[in-house]
Amino acid sequence: MKKKVWISIGVILLILVLVGVNVIKALNKENLAVETVSVEEREITGNVMVPGTLSLSQEDFVYLDPENGEVSEILVKAGDKVEEGTPLLRYENEQLQLEKEQNALSIESSYLRINQIKEQIDDLDDKEDDLEKQVGKKEAKKQIDAERDQLEIDLKVADIEARQVLLQKETLEKKLNLLEVKSEMAGTVLSIDENAVKGITQTPILHIGKTDEYVVKGFISEYDSLKTDEKQPVILRSDVIPDKEWKGTVTKVSLLPEQTENGMGTEDAAVQYPIEVSIEAKDIEAKPGFKLIMEIETEKRHVQAIPLEAVKQDGEEYYVFVVKDGKAIRKEVKMGVTSEEFMELKSGLEKGEEVIINPPDQLQNDMEVSVK
Repeated sequence: MKKKVWISIGVILLILVLVGVNVIKALNKENLAVETVSVEEREITGNVMVPGTLSLSQEDFVYLDPENGEVSEILVKAGDKVEEGTPLLRYENEQLQLEKEQNALSIESSYLRINQIKEQIDDLDDKEDDLEKQVGKKEAKKQIDAERDQLEIDLKVADIEARQVLLQKETLEKKLNLLEVKSEMAGTVLSIDENAVKGITQTPILHIGKTDEYVVKGFISEYDSLKTDEKQPVILRSDVIPDKEWKGTVTKVSLLPEQTENGMGTEDAAVQYPIEVSIEAKDIEAKPGFKLIMEIETEKRHVQAIPLEAVKQDGEEYYVFVVKDGKAIRKEVKMGVTSEEFMELKSGLEKGEEVIINPPDQLQNDMEVSVK
């Protein structure tokens, strides 16, 4: 009886083993299914991502100038539109006004002196006739010639003095013109600081800016400065307004790096170059001061490229799997410029090879696969 039981158990175990072996064989026959894409030439764009700050394209600040005196009147108010040359404020300077009056008296005195000398010269002929009757013609001529020479010298001196006071007048007029400060640009008066008018703070009295034109200002690294140039297209985005983007153009890449406050850098400090990007749109939801991301298109060319999802990385090396004779073959590749979707292929693959995209983790070199 026991012998029959053991025989039955043995038969059952044998059946289970055979079933397991058959299942494993069946599974092995089902190759791993993968998707592929061909290596081919694609247009690839190189981008540089740079943070920036939205700013007015043009703005001007008017500061207190103590040499002009005290501000007597502000001629505009916040929100006013101004043109280039629009009077903004006036200074009052009693000393300059006094000098102006003194100069006017000096000019009048100079002209009186000149006219007086000219009259004296004109009277010399009559004086010579009278003198001839007293001392004779020869002596009279001698005395009158000496007096005429002296009057001619006096007239030249008076002319020089007159020119000097006229030059003083021009200098005073220039100083007086500075008492009325005019706008150097067309724009809008953004703010007026009364404390700055009184000299309490060192902030601007007036802030004027163009509110219909914006630029984005930022900094790029020394590496990116070699790839970035004026007129390159830019896409601008904001985390505050995630569903919006704006087009722009690089308008300025500084030749010199940013200077520190004391004008000296340190060996460990990162070198950064100021950059400006103009915005095509006139009306945008973002406001000055908003932080934006500038995606600068630094280059666009046609190269051999493969999708990013086909590339895997092992340390500092990149590799892909290609399908050859029904098997996955691992190949080392050298990559170049990267865009949002593709990576430039510099070496390692030939045009037309089938590259596996999104290779599964269990995929191994020389493993049999089937293409979906």
